[in-house]
Amino acid sequence: MEMESSNMPEQNPSEEMRAPETHPAAMRQPAPSQPAPERMEPMPRKSHGSGSNALVAVLIVILALATVGNGALAIQSNSKVNTANTDLTSAQSANTSLQSSIAQQQTAANTLSANLAALQQTVSKLSGTTTPTPTTTDFVTPAKLIEPQVVYIEVTDRTGGASGSGTIIRSDGYVLTNQHVIAGATSITVTLKTGEKFTATLVNSNADLDAAILKMNTTRTDLPTVTIGSSASVVIGQEILTCGFPLGSDLFAPNAAFGPATFNAGVVSAIRNLPSGNTDNPAFTLDYIQIDADINPGNSGGGLFTLDGKLVGIPSYGFATGINTAIPIDAVKALIQSSVK
Repeated sequence: MEMESSNMPEQNPSEEMRAPETHPAAMRQPAPSQPAPERMEPMPRKSHGSGSNALVAVLIVILALATVGNGALAIQSNSKVNTANTDLTSAQSANTSLQSSIAQQQTAANTLSANLAALQQTVSKLSGTTTPTPTTTDFVTPAKLIEPQVVYIEVTDRTGGASGSGTIIRSDGYVLTNQHVIAGATSITVTLKTGEKFTATLVNSNADLDAAILKMNTTRTDLPTVTIGSSASVVIGQEILTCGFPLGSDLFAPNAAFGPATFNAGVVSAIRNLPSGNTDNPAFTLDYIQIDADINPGNSGGGLFTLDGKLVGIPSYGFATGINTAIPIDAVKALIQSSVK
């Protein structure tokens, strides 16, 4: 369907949109009377540079104050440390002085104690009285140790018989005794503490020393043996024990069991150099141990013991009551070593 064209004249789009012009006269009409607006003074502009400088200055002041404060604290701390060190040094010095004073007082006390003891001794001498120190000697312990080591020896000779004592010097049956006990024997019998009897043979002897070594005829190797000491260590006044079978069978009741050994206690009275009492050799002498413990017939060949149970001599001769001698064990050690192999 065709549209009929309009006879209306075409309008210029630009003209159609143009606003109507205002008449100049209208523009010139005075406006209603109004009060003139007040004049606004411009606000002063802040300077950013000066604010930053002030802030930096404040920070510097704060840092300076902090530094000064830290310095003051450090000085105060150092002062306290120095004061503490001074106090410690003073305390150490005082302690040293105190220790020295204590040592001096202790020395003075010791001196005083020694002087008091000397004074007491002087007073005792002036008064003629002394207070003895009580002592108790233990003979029980060594006696129990020694007795099983000592043997009873019986000898048969052409004239009859005799008896004596001896000590077991080796566990397989070697016995030490006096030479005069077995001199001229045709038979020898050794009896132990237990009552056991063994025949014995002579191994070696020395008449000048009055010493002899026997060997029991037994295969046993567990026999109780003496501990050989040294006669060189014996001193005058030393307490000793002797052990043996004085008077032999006379001390055993008839038909009674074998009796115990006999102990005697005493002291070393002297170390006396004498010629041998068993030979006629005048050139031979020994430093005999003189003791006050009794030695009777039958004691010969037994043992002279220290209180710790060591054999230091062989009782041999009794001259009188309280005057008896023993052969020093050191004199017969060479004979023992050459006989017991």
